[in-house]
Amino acid sequence: MVESKIKELWESDQTIYFFDVDGVLAPLELGEYNHYYYDDEKWNEMLQTTDFYDQMRPNKTIQRFLKTKDMSKVYVVTKGCNDVELQQKIHFCSKNYGILNNHVFLVHHDDEKLDVMKKIQKKYPDLESKYFVMIDDTVRVLNHVMENSNFSTVHISSFFE
Repeated sequence: MVESKIKELWESDQTIYFFDVDGVLAPLELGEYNHYYYDDEKWNEMLQTTDFYDQMRPNKTIQRFLKTKDMSKVYVVTKGCNDVELQQKIHFCSKNYGILNNHVFLVHHDDEKLDVMKKIQKKYPDLESKYFVMIDDTVRVLNHVMENSNFSTVHISSFFE
């Protein structure tokens, strides 16, 4: 097994972080006894009248972690349906983590998360790719980033205490 050097990235002031929301910054607990209840159509309908993220609890471990970071280097790339959901997630991330509103990006397909990372990378042309880190709970997303870039990937379980 290869030795993990994720901790090196955490300790570097150069690291640029990309967090997912559902299952990472916010718990995915939308069903009574399941992680999710709605189909996409019902979810879109419910978003118009319900702010699902307003009462969600933040991840305390990530809150502590981000208190020591330069928030200008923290981004969110989250899959979602529409601008209403984006606004709910922006408010959640700002209120609970201090993430800048214009650092929250909504994508419609998981593979687009890598596109956002590449776009942000252009702001830091001299920074090694390994310092761009995707933190997600979906292995397929992490694999896509790993297989199609030189960016670093971290599964949310690395934050488990």
